Amino acid sequence: MDYEFPLGLAALAGVIPLIIVYLLKPRPKLIILPSLMFVRKISRNAFDSRRKLSKKITDPLFFLQLLALILLAFAIAGPLLENLTKESERVVVIIDSSASMAVPDRIEAAKSIAIESLGKENTIIAAESMPVVLGKAIEATDAEELINSLEVRDTSGEIPEAILTVINDEGNQKAKIVVISDFENWAGKAPETYIKIARAKDMELEFRQVGKAASNYAIISGYLKDQNDGTYEYTCTVKNFNNESVKLDVQLESKSGLISTQKISEPVSLGEFGTQQIKFSSIPQGISTVKILNKDAVPCDNIAWISIPEIKPKQMLILTDLETTLDTINPDTTDLDPAISKSPVITALSLMPGLSVDVQHDLPHELLAGVEKYDTIEKYDTIEKYDTILIDCEHKPLPASTIKKVVSYAQSGKDLIVIGNGCLYNSSEMHELYPVLPVEINSIEEDSSHTIETAGSGTKVFEGISFNEVYTRKYLAAVPRENSLVLAGLKGAGPVVCTWKINNGTATYVGISDTTGNDAWNNFPTVPTYPVFWVKLLKYLWGVGDISETNVNTGGYEAFDQNVRVKTPGETISNKFVYYDKCGLYELNQKTVAANLYDSTESNTFTENRLNLTGESKDIQKEDLYTKSPDKLRKYLIYALLLLLVLENVLMFRRRII
Repeated sequence: MDYEFPLGLAALAGVIPLIIVYLLKPRPKLIILPSLMFVRKISRNAFDSRRKLSKKITDPLFFLQLLALILLAFAIAGPLLENLTKESERVVVIIDSSASMAVPDRIEAAKSIAIESLGKENTIIAAESMPVVLGKAIEATDAEELINSLEVRDTSGEIPEAILTVINDEGNQKAKIVVISDFENWAGKAPETYIKIARAKDMELEFRQVGKAASNYAIISGYLKDQNDGTYEYTCTVKNFNNESVKLDVQLESKSGLISTQKISEPVSLGEFGTQQIKFSSIPQGISTVKILNKDAVPCDNIAWISIPEIKPKQMLILTDLETTLDTINPDTTDLDPAISKSPVITALSLMPGLSVDVQHDLPHELLAGVEKYDTIEKYDTIEKYDTILIDCEHKPLPASTIKKVVSYAQSGKDLIVIGNGCLYNSSEMHELYPVLPVEINSIEEDSSHTIETAGSGTKVFEGISFNEVYTRKYLAAVPRENSLVLAGLKGAGPVVCTWKINNGTATYVGISDTTGNDAWNNFPTVPTYPVFWVKLLKYLWGVGDISETNVNTGGYEAFDQNVRVKTPGETISNKFVYYDKCGLYELNQKTVAANLYDSTESNTFTENRLNLTGESKDIQKEDLYTKSPDKLRKYLIYALLLLLVLENVLMFRRRII
């Protein structure tokens, strides 16, 4: 044991004279004197007994004084006990939960260190691609439960960012910060810098490294290139994080609703720490995976998920008040009925590849049949055969039977689009559509001061479409319903593009009338980006996104304007955002997103001595963690010494010595 003043132990030498005094001190005897003649003899014998040492000491006063001397000596010497400072009773634990911590035993070692470091009041932070606060100002028992339940995420680990977040939080002043990581990924200043910043703000910072070098193989990058034939070329880079050569088995597997499952194997030989680029051509639409079949330290970087939206042929039914017969617009044909060609919406949709459009004013008897009559009528002869129904009536309402069937169609989970023309408000028959619309229509307004602007997710959906050239003369004043999603609106006047979910389908209100001529409500149908607007809207409703939207790196997140049902690789949740923290497939908004690690720093698990703490920083680390102080034990020694002195005085008082 260390002492503040070791020479203080010399006070123990005072025990020796104390023992001698008590050994030489005569014991009192009870002497019966039968006669005065023995007084002289007994006195002489008593005097002689003082010169003899007693065989044992039984006086309680001796033991009190002996213990008092020992305590006094130790109190003077001041034993140094390793103890946390008062400031360190508040602890912030930052645990690296990134992909590299999946190496066997790393996360378990980190959990053990974290539990040992807990104080009275604890904050637990998981360092992923961003700091995630798991618990703040909680007791040690609750903190230990959180730590034990911590799971590794397939993301990078931003340790410096987590440290700065904690240091800049004024609530963490005079706290001890414990950072536990394998330090595979360090994108910041030298560790010594953060130690000095912490000390300047009256905080203690400790680094604890876990993990030994482990061999690993990984797909560290990948990208897709459109081959303009409905397929893509995928190029990926494979790296060997090992000081030995290796032969890898790489396999491509494609699953598509359009073609049967196919597998392609590609053997790859890599030297020590070698890298090789691999190309796979003719990747079909749908879901594909590229896998390294060899087992290694980090499983999540052995597989690359690929999600290419499947563009299937679509059928749309347009119900309009144009006087036409049932016509099918073939996207490869430009010969349209003169009446139909006057409709900007139909013209725009006819330009969309892979879309077949039927135009009708009301539904014939066979299309009014429901799904319950499939025993006599095939599905392709019913309204359910259409992927989407669009209603565009300017002056004349739809028949009541048709409206009733359309409402039932929308409530069954199909996609419905209703354009906000005057007939939608003026006709009582059209009011039967209101229960499935995402807006409440209140009136027809005439005002040219409002401009169209995107909102929420619409900013991304309608990216590249300029509404600056659009002016409005007349519009339907509407209010979005609860749980609806506004994609675009008239500034200060309500929504013009609004959607909401009905079962698995979407009902959409487009309050931009396509009326042309002198009665035109706006000029949007004449703007060059009008067809692009409809293409982007339909792709959004059908979940057909760009490959950049369906292939992302882990660690990112996507926010929504309302709760969205998301199926992650591990569970199904309903939330206003999705955090891509696991490699795999995410199903949301009718699209499938593939998330991959693609991070060479997290995959490099073969390094050693990753945390470079040298010179002064090592001393700072040791001193900052614990303090050796004599005060705590010395305080109790003095208390015990005072108690012994009181007992000694009581005993001496009872003996009438004082």
